[in-house]
Amino acid sequence: MPVMDGVTFLTRIKELQPDAALILLSANADIEGVARAINDVGICRFLSKPWIDAQLKAAVADALKTQALLLENRRLADEVRLQQGVISKQEIELKRLEATSPGITRVRWSEDGGVLLET
Repeated sequence: MPVMDGVTFLTRIKELQPDAALILLSANADIEGVARAINDVGICRFLSKPWIDAQLKAAVADALKTQALLLENRRLADEVRLQQGVISKQEIELKRLEATSPGITRVRWSEDGGVLLET
């Protein structure tokens, strides 16, 4: 990529979508870069180019299954916290909104109800 390397790109994606399951697909098997992607970004799988279609499909399917389990575990943990009075329904809804649309709960509003944009 002309502007940034793959690890920098994945780091930015992780900032925008923290719950995204990331797979690194690279023709350059730079061990340092792969280690950074695993340790710093938390990729769930590395595949080298050229890839085998069946392996790529399996990696995506595994990532989706793992992600579904993670989200279900989080939902169940929030349900327990709600029953224990540790968290409110509003906090659960804010977490849900933030997970689906990162940044949405940090919108700045003007006095007249308008959205303030950062410049």
